[in-house]
Amino acid sequence: MRAAVNMFYNRAAIRQFSRLLDDFRPDVVHIHGIHRQISPSILGAARRRRIPVVQTLHDFHHVCPNDVLLCAGSEPCEPRLCGRIWYGSAVANRCVRGSLIASALSAAETGYARISGAYEQAVTRFISPSRFVATTMRQAGWELPIDIVPNAVPVTEPRTGAGDGFSVIGRLRGEKGVEQALEAARRLGLSLTVAGDGPLGEQLRTRYPEAEFVGHVGAEAVSAIIRRSRAVLVPSLWFENASMSILETMAHGVPIIASSIGGIPEQITDGIDGLLVTPGDVDGLARSISALESDPARAVELGEAARATVRARFSPARHNAALLESYTRAVGGE
Repeated sequence: MRAAVNMFYNRAAIRQFSRLLDDFRPDVVHIHGIHRQISPSILGAARRRRIPVVQTLHDFHHVCPNDVLLCAGSEPCEPRLCGRIWYGSAVANRCVRGSLIASALSAAETGYARISGAYEQAVTRFISPSRFVATTMRQAGWELPIDIVPNAVPVTEPRTGAGDGFSVIGRLRGEKGVEQALEAARRLGLSLTVAGDGPLGEQLRTRYPEAEFVGHVGAEAVSAIIRRSRAVLVPSLWFENASMSILETMAHGVPIIASSIGGIPEQITDGIDGLLVTPGDVDGLARSISALESDPARAVELGEAARATVRARFSPARHNAALLESYTRAVGGE
């Protein structure tokens, strides 16, 4: 019961955050995902001290009780079924963990935040890693300023050669499209390397025994898998915000074959520094895989362009400059 209450008003968090503000006396507060445990109730402490607040939008929480815009937890919610303050569709479809109670609680939390104006009264500006999320916020009625500040990664040492084989890295969940990637590889007679685990792990290992499932591995192993791959597949079926795994792969000089959905097209230019396919299109995935399998020089070309894209558009220096600009606007009351 206490955890449920804390979603709406967390007295302990307010006390601790207030002490932190008084001790540190910041010029600006930058928050991320404070919902559920900390709660937006802490924002009142910043407002009373007239400290501007910026928030980075890592997901769709402000418009979706399930945070990920998946109806019933599995299908992209398009058109969006929930309204601006009424989230009954999320309850009816049991969007949160398939649970009626969890869905109702999350819907109440999201609705309460909108009705009470908890964020609007305290947040000065939003920071969105993608234009897609910013547009989704606008469509849901949010009017606060939104700065587009893409995620960033440093480039790595360039690899030599085109790599061999194809891989998928991430959670084994339906919305990630891993099964579609495995099916595309099977049609080509290729063995896909799959790094990660999740609810579909056992089912996919049974259905696709020809694939190499390495399970959940650490960062160094992931980097090794990326660097030896001809290309990495990101066959998402849901609205990705701004995938770090895509940027990390591109930073290695390895091309991406990804779904054209959500914020992904903002990271990859089709045919220039990667390949984009229609979400769920197994034939399209197979054609793109085949194109790079048969043309290693093309894979090298795309990979080099991908690394150049990261250096030019997604560098830490560029990210930090945009972040500081957002802080300056917040402090200046723009």
